Amino acid sequence: MKSQRFNLDPGENDRINRILKALFGLVCIAAAITTGIMMTGSDKLTTNSFIAIAFMGLIGISLLISGLGLTERFLTLTGDTIILRDKVYAPARTISVSDLRKVEFSQLKVAFYLKSEEVISLRLGTFYRESPVRIMEALEKFCASNGVLTEGLPSNRDDDGHEN
Repeated sequence: MKSQRFNLDPGENDRINRILKALFGLVCIAAAITTGIMMTGSDKLTTNSFIAIAFMGLIGISLLISGLGLTERFLTLTGDTIILRDKVYAPARTISVSDLRKVEFSQLKVAFYLKSEEVISLRLGTFYRESPVRIMEALEKFCASNGVLTEGLPSNRDDDGHEN
C-alpha cells in the first residue's frame, strides 16, 4: 500500500499560504519589538499600549508557528502504520497494526482500540464533507489489507446514504 496523507485542518495549507503566514508573522513580531523599543522610556508606554504590543507579538508568533507547519494536523497511512496528529499541541502518534485491536467508525468519528485497552479517537469535522468520507474509506481499505477488525458504519449500502 502506498503512503496516503490526509490534512485534518479545514483551511488551505499550500506552500504560498504557509510562506505568507510566516512572512506576516515575522512582520508582526518585528513591528511589536520596534514599537516596544520606541515606546520604552517615554510616557507613551501605558498598560493599554503594552497589551497591544504583547497581542501583536503573540499574533506574530502564532502566524510564524503556523507558517512553519508546526501546527499542522494530519493522518498518514503507510504499509502497516498509522501516523496521527489530531491535536495541535500534541506530537504525532504512530499506531502500528500489531498494536490495533479494532477500528470503529461512527458518523464523524473514528476510534482506534489498542491492545493496551487505550482508545484513540479521531473526530472529523463537518466543514469539508468530502474529507471525512475519503479518510474513512482509506482507513477501511487500510484495515482490510492489514487484517484489522472494523466495526461501525457499513460501506456497501443499498440506500442513497441518507437517514430516514
